[in-house]
Amino acid sequence: MYNNGSITAGGALAATGLAFDAVWLLLAAFAIISAILAAARILPRLH
Repeated sequence: MYNNGSITAGGALAATGLAFDAVWLLLAAFAIISAILAAARILPRLH
């Protein structure tokens, strides 16, 4: 009502931040899963 432009810009910025957070969480989950899989492949050879 008063400052719709800045509110829209803030909402877009927040949505972009949430999207980037989701991307980082996805990358972190993929890295953790790949590390677990790599450890699962290496550990049986050590015994």
